[in-house]
Amino acid sequence: MRGRSNAVKLPVTASAPVECEFWTEGDGWKGICAQLSLTVLGNNFEEAKKHMEATLQTYIESVLRKKKLAA
Repeated sequence: MRGRSNAVKLPVTASAPVECEFWTEGDGWKGICAQLSLTVLGNNFEEAKKHMEATLQTYIESVLRKKKLAA
């Protein structure tokens, strides 16, 4: 660890664009990220989009956790 004695370890949040599709269905909105097989529902577009953002975040954290456990 030479040269890293003053290193700081902290979480960094990075965003990456992921293409998702949203449409009205019944009384609300539905969203899908086909690439990752994720779907969400919302009462309106903004809610569905927020749900997708949260679902994507959870998915990415899960993948990173699994990778860390496998290492």
